[in-house]
Amino acid sequence: PLHPTQLLTYIHNQILFLSQQPNSASTMAAKSYDKAKKFSDSKKRKYDKQADNTNASSTSLPSNKKRALKAERQSHRKHATTVRSSKEIWNELRIKTNDKETNKKLCTELHVLLQGKFMEVAMQHDASRCVQGVLQFGNDEQRKEVVVELCDAAGAASKKNKGNEKSNQNVNLAELCKIQYAHFVVLKMIKYCARDETCVKLIVKSLKKQMTKLAVHSVGSRVVELLFATFPNKSTAPLKLELYGPQYALFASAIPPKENKKSNAPTLPSLAAFIETNPDKLESTLIHLQTLLQKGLDKSLTGFAYFHSLLLDYTSVASPNDIRSFLTPALAEHSLHLLSTRAGTKVVCECAAYASVKDRKKMIKCLKGYTRSSLLHRDAYLAILRMCDVMDDTVLVNKMLLAELHKNSDAGKGKEEDEEQEMPSSILDLVLSETGSKLFLQLLVSKEEESDDTDKAKTKTMRWQKYQDPYELSVLHRDPSVTENGETVPTSKKADETRRQELLVYLKELLIEACTKHTEEMMRSKPGSKVLMEVCESYPSEEIFDAIVGTCAESLEEEDGESKLSILEDAVGHLTLKHMFLSESKKTLQVDEPFLARKFYSSFEKNLGDIATSNRGAFVLSALMKVTTVQDEVKKALKDHKKNIAKLASKSGGGTGKDKKKGLAGCAVLLEALK
Repeated sequence: PLHPTQLLTYIHNQILFLSQQPNSASTMAAKSYDKAKKFSDSKKRKYDKQADNTNASSTSLPSNKKRALKAERQSHRKHATTVRSSKEIWNELRIKTNDKETNKKLCTELHVLLQGKFMEVAMQHDASRCVQGVLQFGNDEQRKEVVVELCDAAGAASKKNKGNEKSNQNVNLAELCKIQYAHFVVLKMIKYCARDETCVKLIVKSLKKQMTKLAVHSVGSRVVELLFATFPNKSTAPLKLELYGPQYALFASAIPPKENKKSNAPTLPSLAAFIETNPDKLESTLIHLQTLLQKGLDKSLTGFAYFHSLLLDYTSVASPNDIRSFLTPALAEHSLHLLSTRAGTKVVCECAAYASVKDRKKMIKCLKGYTRSSLLHRDAYLAILRMCDVMDDTVLVNKMLLAELHKNSDAGKGKEEDEEQEMPSSILDLVLSETGSKLFLQLLVSKEEESDDTDKAKTKTMRWQKYQDPYELSVLHRDPSVTENGETVPTSKKADETRRQELLVYLKELLIEACTKHTEEMMRSKPGSKVLMEVCESYPSEEIFDAIVGTCAESLEEEDGESKLSILEDAVGHLTLKHMFLSESKKTLQVDEPFLARKFYSSFEKNLGDIATSNRGAFVLSALMKVTTVQDEVKKALKDHKKNIAKLASKSGGGTGKDKKKGLAGCAVLLEALK
């Protein structure tokens, strides 16, 4: 590039050359000359005569002009001096190494400094932490004073500034809940004042008639979540009334307390019970709830527990068609967020039951990669069971949910060290889990098979129902249907038995592998023993029976009285064997068909006398004798030990009263079977 002086010379020569050209060209050259001159002048250094005066005056101001401007701006705010001093105290108060006396002294100073100004200070983004410090480190009296001042701030402001239009008379606790920084003060109030009944009543009273706005506010929803989670239900009941709409708040009548309840306070009915007694209020209640829920869904509030409860209340009164058309499309892609609570999981199950094929695909895609963690969760496992129960596309279920179970949860950890060691089954943790085992039991047991206890109960009960509690049965209700063109149409077209068998194909090898590799762990575990028995029922094989008998033999050899008991003496293990023998006794077995009783007798033929001398072992042998194929052989083997068994079964023993020794119940049952 040319030097500015050279550039000027060049332009001057061009002007002389173009002086004889038309006026337009000379005008353009003149403009270029002016621009070049300005550029040259800007490069020259100029001496500033006021430099000395500026340096002299700058010593009285901060070196950073932005900091000086900030300090000047803050000085015009309300309570500027107080806020500056309180921030200095808070800076010392937040040090974690402070002792109790230091914190007490600093908190007292901070409380005195902010007294009467808590509302104004709490609304400032940089001073809100000072009010939080008083609530966190203060005593009960100081906290109570802060709560009283914040809850009564609106009334006090209206009296003080009656004629001032610009006063903060509209600022109350509900407004604090909506401010980004101020709402942390309310959270601290709820957290540290939950045990003070007076503070609880003041907070609840201040938030009345504001819940419908706070519940769907992006910031206020955090306050509502902590409020319902921390305060007792009795205190928050008036606030919950507002969420159900004005119809419920006006017409819901309190239920009188029951005699068997500890609390004598009347309770309000559930939303479903209220609609049942007031069916004419259903439409208005549904419209209110739909409007409220839609606002919450638009602001992504699906992670809050109170919102899950609100969704569940809606499903309890809405029709299957309402759930299918309004709720399911909105929640299909947020299913995973709802599985953290019991109420949210039930909402997902209801949506899956009545959803369309398109929405079910969206829901199952959300659960991909979370099958194992969901099955081990106390509530989320129900969503996996429901998806496997209603999805007609079994190939998609295997791809999205069941394929994850083929990968070991510990895969990749210490592969180099444990190359020679055999890897455990990928479903072992699920099989031994109370919740994870429910999936395998649901697929192993047919929905059409009746229970063995049907005759005793005189009512028809299905065998799969004995593995589920009443709550699970209510959530996983069968045959969901919707109304289309005036006709009831099931939401699933495929038969239950067909779907079960198709899904079981993907897990058959995993189940057999787990039963053969980890027989002992499964026999000693309640959930594992149930899975083992059902696998033997569905897929009887020599391999599994050999593993069971081998485990029993090894446990008898290793038993030394100090370590764990043998399988025949284990509280769960002996029951597992007993139920498996009883199950075989009800079957008509073919000659070539493998069965456990024959293998067990062949392996323990010489040890039956020793097994019969223990209580639990005698119960196992009494069940073994009911299998017709080995009944005579077992009787013959125990014939020489009959006297010893009778002696153990007799009730006559040393001592009197409570010290009197009782006979072994198992030996008594075995003795009766030998007769």
